Amino acid sequence: MKTLKLLVIISAFLALSGCAASIAYRADYVPDKPIADSERISGRVLVYTTRSDDDRLITAGATSFTGAGLKLTTPIGIMTREIAVKVFSKVASDGASASNDLANADRYLVVVRPEAKDYSHGFPQLKNLGFAITPEVHVTMRMSILDAAGKPLIDKDYDSGVVSGASYMISGSPTERINRLTHETLYDVMRRAADDVRVYQLAAVTGTKTEPAATGNVQPIKASSSYDDLIKLDELHAKQRC
Repeated sequence: MKTLKLLVIISAFLALSGCAASIAYRADYVPDKPIADSERISGRVLVYTTRSDDDRLITAGATSFTGAGLKLTTPIGIMTREIAVKVFSKVASDGASASNDLANADRYLVVVRPEAKDYSHGFPQLKNLGFAITPEVHVTMRMSILDAAGKPLIDKDYDSGVVSGASYMISGSPTERINRLTHETLYDVMRRAADDVRVYQLAAVTGTKTEPAATGNVQPIKASSSYDDLIKLDELHAKQRC
């Protein structure tokens, strides 16, 4: 037993002790979960990002001892944009598209800007007594709803918390396990953000701060400055559940 444990630890160390590695956006890693009618956003959504948003890379070692010496480069900007487009294309009734400018923003009912704020990963072994590795990632993101001129109407920060994937004994591609988990985590965060955008849209349509829309008549989102200051999405969610 001790020999087996030693071999597992050595294998993990060798697999994660390289100088550098990189992962890439992969569409097949993004979950494709069903969307209920009650979760849909009316109209078409523009996912607006800047070129610097898209080009953002995070290069860092793992937060765990295992893999700390491996510098992993993650294209968090591209991942965030592409997963946002994939989520909003399915959630919005008329789909979604991405752009680096707002030239045609007035053609969309909703304009959103997703920004990845921070990202970290790890390969902790202690939780499995050293016998297996558990990939972990942590993502924070800001979602802003903009008007057609790019002025933020409201924004909210989202924190995934530390998300753990399935544990494994030995893997020839540990960084790909991190890659898949990163896609899944960003997807879950983006779905939370999309649900808040839906609630905001419903409230804006009625012209009130808390009541969901009573009809299917959808108008472009417009909010007063006082509404921008006072609206709280979590309170809207709570009222919808009542």
